[in-house]
Amino acid sequence: FEKAKIEDKPIFLSIGYATCHWCHAMEQESFEDLEVADALNDSFVCIKVDREELPDVDSLYMELAQSIIWGASGWPLNLVLTPDLKPFFAATYLPKRSERGLIGLIELTQKIKGLWQSEAKERLIAQSDKIIGLLSTHHRTSGIDIAKEDLIERNAEILFRIADSVWGGVKGAPKFPLGYQSNFLLRYYLHTKEARALFLVEKTLDMMHRGGIYDHLGGGFHRYSVDDHWHVPHFEKMLYDNAILASAYLEAWKVTHRPIYREVCQETLDYIARDMQLPEGGFCSAEDADSEGFEGFYYTWSRQEVIDLLGSVKGSLFCDFYNIVDHGIVDGKNVLYMSSSIEEFVAKHKLDLLDFQLLLNEGRSILLKERSKRERPFKDDKIITAWNGLMIAAFAEAGFTLQREDYTAIALKAAQVLKTKLWQGGRLLRRYRDGEAKFAATLDDYVFLIKGLLSLFEAGRGNEWLEWAIELADVIERDFKVRGGALYQAAADNEYLLIRRTHFADGAEPSGNAVHTENLLRLYQITGNRNYLMGAEDIMRATYDLLNIYSVGYCYHLIALERFYDKHKATCVIALNSTEDWKPEIQKALTAVKSAHHAIVWQEKDSVERPCKDGKTTLYICHEGVCKEPLNSKEAILAAIAGL
Repeated sequence: FEKAKIEDKPIFLSIGYATCHWCHAMEQESFEDLEVADALNDSFVCIKVDREELPDVDSLYMELAQSIIWGASGWPLNLVLTPDLKPFFAATYLPKRSERGLIGLIELTQKIKGLWQSEAKERLIAQSDKIIGLLSTHHRTSGIDIAKEDLIERNAEILFRIADSVWGGVKGAPKFPLGYQSNFLLRYYLHTKEARALFLVEKTLDMMHRGGIYDHLGGGFHRYSVDDHWHVPHFEKMLYDNAILASAYLEAWKVTHRPIYREVCQETLDYIARDMQLPEGGFCSAEDADSEGFEGFYYTWSRQEVIDLLGSVKGSLFCDFYNIVDHGIVDGKNVLYMSSSIEEFVAKHKLDLLDFQLLLNEGRSILLKERSKRERPFKDDKIITAWNGLMIAAFAEAGFTLQREDYTAIALKAAQVLKTKLWQGGRLLRRYRDGEAKFAATLDDYVFLIKGLLSLFEAGRGNEWLEWAIELADVIERDFKVRGGALYQAAADNEYLLIRRTHFADGAEPSGNAVHTENLLRLYQITGNRNYLMGAEDIMRATYDLLNIYSVGYCYHLIALERFYDKHKATCVIALNSTEDWKPEIQKALTAVKSAHHAIVWQEKDSVERPCKDGKTTLYICHEGVCKEPLNSKEAILAAIAGL
């Protein structure tokens, strides 16, 4: 920045990310070209930003760009800034030279250099000031009222109206797998018994699993579907998507006990453990869509390839089930997807269900082994704190609910890596890679990690994780909070930003303000400290107008609102005696509780407030700090949990 001021040059800022197709295209066509490099360096001070490492910078300049760009914005995002970081030009992908109505980077550079060195420079600076002024005035930090409970029902009705009752999700294409919408509707169903909510969740989760957006060989979900049937994906795989979706399928299994949801949850987590967990324990960020020069090449098949691998009879059945045809829909090849369930297919073809399941399992195993010989898409192996926090939550909750100790161990190992590598001097950092921790953490890093730590604590993995969650919440209160209001996306001492902003809308990831509202309500249930409740209410007041205008875009705030208004949510305090009697049985009983709003406290040391009665493991069930009569027989404890 100082260089730009000293040399009186504008800044060329290009924002992208490691698995972005058009970012790589522009890099190869322009940034690696000596002619372009010379032109850019002659006219600008050039800065390249990874949006995943500096999401607050990306978010601010994306918002600013949307007031400049005519039409859709996306990545790569290219801006020209004044030396004091104010934008006056923005564009997405730019070719080297002008073509197809797009200005080329060479021509753009020459044009802006000429303007900057002329009398027009003052107009550019004035324009940039005006853009910053507009954004500064549209800024929400606090409010007066909390949304009423009936807003939850009104939002559910909106979702029912815009839902795709045939293919699930929201009508239209492209289709994005927003798992947290299913979490909202599942909790709404449990509270109201509204059948449409459960129908929409099951339809969405079933169709996503059947579609090509799901990797039927290796597990896990691709980024989104380009069509409205979930058939053809954009093949990139993101850590946060798979964390959110694994949690959605797990919660659907808890509510419905349909085996397919447990299976999808486990296959997704198994994919992450196998392919995305680094040896030290943290999780990689993403896998690219491209390999060997083509998008989806790694994941697609010709019919003849499958017949050659599985044989004519088995291969033909496998191809019929997964819609593998002679001329596929992805550059002539096929992505695997199902038009019907296994049960429907075997009934139609008069096959034995068990025999056909074995055929599919064998076929998938053979194809997966063959696929591993191909060049794998690029893997972005940086550890992002926020996304790891979401995945820690998914593994911890699945480990507890499915009684999978291996999942819990994976969550613990990842949490330990974050605490060792990214928690430095009482502050959290955003990214770790190749031994280097870097960049101040954003709000999302703090709150998504707290979510994961609370899930580890509730899974009975020790007070260490609750204590760290409380430390992180204290940092948020000190460095991110508007007094009496919501939370900024960046800390007060962030050196990169012109403006600190609050963000409330959900995107591919849920809103940090919304997730922390939920965190604070959980902390209140666990600790009884009313400061957490008041902090949650501050954020809810700030979102009042937004939720009343267009609540569908703020779905995770509604999840927090569901918890806030749930009059039956309980805190279950298990005071374990010295031999931890009945712990496995109590844990198993708790996994059967369908509501997501109960809090679990495993009290490891005897307490004056909630002691082990007569030296036995004792259960206290509390509502709003008021506890029922303590129970210290195994039968009474298990019966009380079953009644939650």
